[in-house]
Amino acid sequence: MSLSVLRVKKKLEEYFQKIYHTKGNIEISDVKSLAKGWETELFSFVFRYQEEDQKKEEQLILRIYPGKNMQNKIKWEYEVLTALFKVAYPVPRTHLLELDEEFFGKPFIVMDRINGSDMGEVFETAIETKDWKTITEKLLPFICKLFLELHDLDWRIIPTGISVEEASNPYFFIDRRLTSIEKTMIEYELYELQPILNWLKERRDSVPSEKVSILHQDFHPHNVILSNEGKAYVIDWPSCFVGDFRQDLGWTLLLAAAYSPRELRDDILDAYENELGFNVKEIDFFEMLAAFRRFADIMIMFKFSPNESGLREETVQQIKETVFHVENILSLVREKTNLSLPELEKFIQSIRDA
Repeated sequence: MSLSVLRVKKKLEEYFQKIYHTKGNIEISDVKSLAKGWETELFSFVFRYQEEDQKKEEQLILRIYPGKNMQNKIKWEYEVLTALFKVAYPVPRTHLLELDEEFFGKPFIVMDRINGSDMGEVFETAIETKDWKTITEKLLPFICKLFLELHDLDWRIIPTGISVEEASNPYFFIDRRLTSIEKTMIEYELYELQPILNWLKERRDSVPSEKVSILHQDFHPHNVILSNEGKAYVIDWPSCFVGDFRQDLGWTLLLAAAYSPRELRDDILDAYENELGFNVKEIDFFEMLAAFRRFADIMIMFKFSPNESGLREETVQQIKETVFHVENILSLVREKTNLSLPELEKFIQSIRDA
């Protein structure tokens, strides 16, 4: 259930008064509910206080995690953001991690608000006006440079617990991922996805790791904010991990093919390869890995509940309203694998009929 801005204001004032003993005249104002993602509720607010006889003001974001068993996930995102901020990768500065559910009934973090424009909206405007020159010559090089800068960071800054020896095994990350998705398929009885898993397993030997990188795992223009000062910031990091950089790129390409004209997917790959300096090998494999992930999340959501995947209840309605993107992914899977997927087709039709 979504929180009202009045309740958020009241609870934030109570929370800040509790934790900030050296600050006086604490006031929370201008609370606004922002667009809600699949996993979180977002609120912007202004934090005013007095410290050492000076009046101060901070513009902040409250990010609440309403899904099931989210303590570990929110703690992980906080650690990732802190690590990236320390090495000057452009992420918002994160101030507070609160795992106690006393105030909002769920854990939350508080971070800086970046005032600026959503790059996703800029892309959508360019697509609607068919301004492909702006997309290919300005927007995509800008976004892909930011993407590649992430992949070029030292992956060891993220506290994964993975040893250098493990990471040096060319099949460590792909085997780990294949094992994980098979476990998910069995646990939730997602046997409609068995043909895709079989296809991936058959091609496992063709995808040894090329470069171990930090993976955002949901990198797209709507997760990039261009500040009023002209600096880009990357947001939304709960799925971040470490692995072959192509896993990250595959997810981004899949989302582009799902929600946008197909040529955007191709243009993103071209822009990334131009920035990289060489062609990416076996990218189809990683797009199919991403397709499995997307189908699994949606199937768990409809067969069980959004909370099982750490998603918000309202996400079900979002999927129903954009079922076209699931159909587009199915078309892409058929095109790249030649698989027959009648049971998966029936499931997708059931979403459309719901």
